[in-house]
Amino acid sequence: MTRLLFCTAAAGVLLAAASTAHAGSTLSYLPDSLTQSVIEHGPWTLHQSGHHFHHDASGIVPPSTLTPPYNPALYGTPYADYCSASGETTINHGKSVMQPYYFPFVRRRGAVLEGLFDYRPRNEQEATVAAISTDWGATWQFRGKALALNPYCPWDATDPDNQNVNVNGVKTAYGSSSANAADNGLGHAFVLSVKGKQRVYHLNRADGHIDSDQLVVHPLHRGEDFSLFGVPEFGFVSPLASGGYPKLEATAGATTGLIDPDAILGAVHMGEKTAVVYVSKNLSPGDKSFPANQVCSPTPAFALTNLVNKKPRKANHDVITIRIATTSDGVNFSDVGAATGLNDQTTVALNGIRWLGSGSILRIHDGRFGMFFGAGNCLDNDSDGFHFIGYAETDNPVRGAGDLLKWHVVNGFDNPILSTDKVVDPVGPRPYPLNAPLVNVHGADALTAAQVAPFVPPGEGYTTNFFSGRVYDPQAVLTDERTVTIVFAGYNTPQPSNNLGDYRSIGRFQLGVQPGYFMPPFVESAD
Repeated sequence: MTRLLFCTAAAGVLLAAASTAHAGSTLSYLPDSLTQSVIEHGPWTLHQSGHHFHHDASGIVPPSTLTPPYNPALYGTPYADYCSASGETTINHGKSVMQPYYFPFVRRRGAVLEGLFDYRPRNEQEATVAAISTDWGATWQFRGKALALNPYCPWDATDPDNQNVNVNGVKTAYGSSSANAADNGLGHAFVLSVKGKQRVYHLNRADGHIDSDQLVVHPLHRGEDFSLFGVPEFGFVSPLASGGYPKLEATAGATTGLIDPDAILGAVHMGEKTAVVYVSKNLSPGDKSFPANQVCSPTPAFALTNLVNKKPRKANHDVITIRIATTSDGVNFSDVGAATGLNDQTTVALNGIRWLGSGSILRIHDGRFGMFFGAGNCLDNDSDGFHFIGYAETDNPVRGAGDLLKWHVVNGFDNPILSTDKVVDPVGPRPYPLNAPLVNVHGADALTAAQVAPFVPPGEGYTTNFFSGRVYDPQAVLTDERTVTIVFAGYNTPQPSNNLGDYRSIGRFQLGVQPGYFMPPFVESAD
């Protein structure tokens, strides 16, 4: 079970039966299990290749000296067929590569995986999509969409920044106005059930609200087909400042007591209380008061973002803390403290973990917990933490919330489970990562060069995978006593604007573990 409830009631029995408290995990990659996921039906996707409906959305950012409309042959069409000739948003008619989807939340219900995904066409839309999978995340079937930003069409499908949208036939500023939403809606979905009531939690990305507001909360009503039954179609009263943005729709609630919440990584049920592990991201003041030797420099010349963009990415000043909190009602939370052993807020080492921004947890047989996480550092200068997927474990069995405060990393930057493209510092030389990832593949991308044209890779061997530029938010599902399935998100390049034909993808791979190392999930019963 991923990011769901794990019960500690039987902890004493588990501990008594465990021969050693720290036997240690041994993870292995199951060959050929890595795949780029596809989705059947649902909203528009970047690419569609059916007999009657076919398009390839792609693009690169044109020179600043030009204005839209742009020449598709030179700069692509980022919103190809997003809307029909009659001005209605289109749908995915068959099975298509699952783009632009990312930040998955995945849980197991019997032999079926249920996922909530952040659907986010750049600068146009953000919504939560529900889907199910019967093949462990390789293929997903659409089940619903909710909490979207807008029903509008891009004014110009060739404009990668979507500067204007069509509002009832009127050209209306959108991406060109910071007061409007663009694609800053509700993201990072997480589902939590407390005392029989199930809720979905989101980050509010609106300027002035992101990572400072409490999480947005909506109740979930069990439906026959998908868990978004009854959730509002739109998350805001309007995506336009003139219409009320960023005011949330009327049924939205909010948590209390969380500190700068960005995303919930997991939850553990502890009798009357439930403990959550969450990402606390401080944007201001951030690291502005840190000594100079604890602040990132612009990315080095050999970083992938430099190779793709032909320039460095400036320092990021966000500060991430992994925190623990408890709740007895799913709305009001009490802080327990900051977790240690996972990331170092002050490290500028290019093999360190400065930012840990996503992940999920599984219970280990001896009562401890394991965390699969996405993380990064000054090599990317992005606090989303998307350079590699790693793994950590609690130091001690979890009997109470305080036991979630101490962790140690097992698979870090230099021995990752999965990583973005290897880069090499010519001084030394020194590769990053130092060792090949556990899942060491090349050419893992369902799209052809023609489908993503006019994008051109920055050099031989780079951007061959759909996760070459970003990899994060691993959702761990215990498949059987020997297998863990990981559903994750990836980008072909570090920023979506680098390659608008290959960004925000869902993928999955499987890991082998010692039999019985992880505990089976507690399957939730119906409300």
